[in-house]
Amino acid sequence: MARTDLAPMATISAADRNGVARLFRARVSWFAMTLALGAALAALPTVAHAQTLADRFSGAANSDDKAPMNVDADKVTYNDRDHTVVATGDVQIYYKKKTLEADRVTYYRDSGRVLAEGSVKLTDADGSVTHADRMELSGDFKRGFVDAARSDSGGEKDRTHMTATRTERLDEETTVFEKGAYTACESCADHPERAPVWRLRAQKIIHKNSEQTLYYENATFDLFGVPIAWLPYLSTPDPSVLNKSGFLAPRLSYKDTNGFGFGQPYFYTISPDMDVTVTPYYYTNQGFRGDFEFRHRLDNGFYTLNLIGVHEDNPDVYGVGSRVNRGMIVSQGAIWLNQNWKFGWDVVRATDKYFNNDYQVGNNTLNGNFFRENSSTAYITGQGDRGYLDLRGYSFQGLANSDLQPQLAAVWPILDYNKMISLDPANTWGIGGEIEIDVNFTRSSAGLASYQQIGSYQFDVQYGMYAVCRNPSTMTALYTKQNCLLRGIGGEYDSGTLQVSWKRKYIDPLGEVWTPFTFARANLNYLNANVNGAAVFSRTYADPATATGYTTITDPIANTYQTNFVSHNDQFGGYITPGAGLEWRYPLLSKTPIGEMVIEPIAQIIARPNGQPTTSMVNLDAQSLVFDDTNLFEWNKYSGYDRFETGVRANYGAQFTYDMHEYGYASALVGQSVQVAGINSYATPDAANIGLSSGLDKPVSDYVTRLTYAPSSNYSFITKARFDQADWALRRLDLSARANYGPLAFAVNYANYAAQPIIGYNERREGLGLSTRYNMLANYYVMGDITWDLGRHNYNGVQYLVGYNSTGQALFQNAPAAPLFAIATWGAGIGYQDECVKLGLSYRDSITDGYGYPPTYARNKAVVFNLELRTLGDIKAPLSLTPTVVQDGTRTNGASYYYNP
Repeated sequence: MARTDLAPMATISAADRNGVARLFRARVSWFAMTLALGAALAALPTVAHAQTLADRFSGAANSDDKAPMNVDADKVTYNDRDHTVVATGDVQIYYKKKTLEADRVTYYRDSGRVLAEGSVKLTDADGSVTHADRMELSGDFKRGFVDAARSDSGGEKDRTHMTATRTERLDEETTVFEKGAYTACESCADHPERAPVWRLRAQKIIHKNSEQTLYYENATFDLFGVPIAWLPYLSTPDPSVLNKSGFLAPRLSYKDTNGFGFGQPYFYTISPDMDVTVTPYYYTNQGFRGDFEFRHRLDNGFYTLNLIGVHEDNPDVYGVGSRVNRGMIVSQGAIWLNQNWKFGWDVVRATDKYFNNDYQVGNNTLNGNFFRENSSTAYITGQGDRGYLDLRGYSFQGLANSDLQPQLAAVWPILDYNKMISLDPANTWGIGGEIEIDVNFTRSSAGLASYQQIGSYQFDVQYGMYAVCRNPSTMTALYTKQNCLLRGIGGEYDSGTLQVSWKRKYIDPLGEVWTPFTFARANLNYLNANVNGAAVFSRTYADPATATGYTTITDPIANTYQTNFVSHNDQFGGYITPGAGLEWRYPLLSKTPIGEMVIEPIAQIIARPNGQPTTSMVNLDAQSLVFDDTNLFEWNKYSGYDRFETGVRANYGAQFTYDMHEYGYASALVGQSVQVAGINSYATPDAANIGLSSGLDKPVSDYVTRLTYAPSSNYSFITKARFDQADWALRRLDLSARANYGPLAFAVNYANYAAQPIIGYNERREGLGLSTRYNMLANYYVMGDITWDLGRHNYNGVQYLVGYNSTGQALFQNAPAAPLFAIATWGAGIGYQDECVKLGLSYRDSITDGYGYPPTYARNKAVVFNLELRTLGDIKAPLSLTPTVVQDGTRTNGASYYYNP
């Protein structure tokens, strides 16, 4: 092999020109060829932001380049008669981080053309590769021809491919690909002759360099080698473009009340950091809808604005009265003020609570059958050295049938501050340890109080949608502590809490870990209940025999009943609770032939006075109380700031861990809590009865346990349970298991919770969920899931109110019978997924958001089709198969009840 390292300005020496096709060894020909090839390679693409697809084939010459070049070839021949220089045999030319490989490279001295032939491969500096049987460049390199070319561009994860039987570079602006094809899919390694998963073929593909656009003439879209769509004309951005103005993939949908829906998005790039997407929709039953989305990326953040509006042709099918103009606004943003502080918002609001579900906004995947609420927030947050501050507010719009908007509170402001401070024993008289400062202030306001009946759950007599508290026989209001819970305040409630705590860990010579701690907690709150607010539902019943009106039933939801639950109004309250405690742990390590075992007994004692005024306490943020392994050793087991433990309490238990290395990992915990002295706050109910039926409301609590076992990374089993302290009766059980066996993935979840009628759960709740996915072959999969409501049969035989007879006597009806394995939701899907395409078809059947009590059996059924093509876009088509049932009058936005704020 001959190898010569040259620069474009190498010294010229004399040359031997005797004979035709003689081996050329003179530097003058090397110099001429180097100049030509250097110019050619200089014309090839360099790594720059403006580089386009055509640059991968050829470009403008730059003969002034001084970059060195390496040329490797088995043989170099000078032909005096034809004025050519020919390099043959495994030719490799390296220039400016680019490589040209071919079986033969010829330089035509008279025309300045360079011709590469035989297995031509051009590798650009960015890794892009162009293959061709023949590559020819003109003297000024503004024109060129490439025969049987294939271009591979992009990195390993975003590579695209372009082929053509002949490519012609007409000028710097236009390149034409004859019988071209484009795809983002890799060829099958075992069967390279097979067509890619998808590709765009065209008789002619024209690339406009300045526009960075590919124009397809007489194009065909192939999927798995099968033509499925023909387009006489199509244009797409070339693969080097990150974003470009133009039409996106259409949006398809179906719903019986809307009809078939078709949306065509248009994307417009205002600037590299700003764009707009406008999507006009048309529904065969409802007419036109418009979506507008604006996005702006800032140097220190981003923000978006999305506006959706529809003018309905047939509003009556949705029961929204005279409302024909419906829509919503969505905006998100996050702006970093500096490296520690961030300001942001996430705002969403609809004209009515049914809009999201009626038009499937944000629900294209149909993972859920309906939205629960629109939640809006704005915040500013700062993160420092072991501390943070967060200031934000919330507003909610209920979307479920049972949501009564005046009962949903606006929460502003919420202030949270936390700071951890380490103490150096040398500078604190040997005290040391760690101080934590925790601050919270919350203001909540709502127009209407929220109640929940204890025992049978009652709804308003007119529409059976909104919860009320009443005697079902006499229709008498029962808004008392014995019959009802106060879930939310009608009016204003402000609460501020400051807690300062100290703790330090000591390890004695035996390895025992002692952690003394002390704290002080102060709370100041203010309640101003709006006792005049009320919502009233009324209905006149007719005698079934005579069909004449005879009685009117009225259901009030009034704020005045709040005085039955909280004793103070328009006044301040509060408490100060100091406390101290000690925690002891003794980890015992044992090494076994298969791993390390640790057994750790734990004991904790906490002493506090009984200074908390529980008899008149408002509880808004601590209504979720689940006693389990996660809060067994917490100083305060309540979930929020409105409640706090009182008296002297001891927590004890033991945990076990076993790291068996190649045999897996296991852990377990068992524990209990005891009220040693003073008032048990969990047995002292607030307005929502939080604490009762929790397992902590007895002097000696229930047992809590946890067991985890993972024999390998492919299998895991976790169970958590709570058992009655007297007879070990099961009160709560959560079980989950995961398994991956080759291409098969499987998961099971089971839950079983005992009835807690004192807090509104009248029957045992039980459910079982299974899900699986099987990856067939390399890229195909099937998947399915099912969830059984094993507690629904508990409502069999339960009676609920349906009306009144002519004498005013209440009429009841038994709840529909349900089997033991009542299906709550199930779904199945098939699909294909690889590096360039995601194709899926799924079906889901689930219980809808029904009316009244007991729960209804209306179901939502839907099919969703999804096709996502890398670099081209995606198509999603959610198709609802369930007829929409609109209960008369339930959507009249004010006519179903009257509200007096």
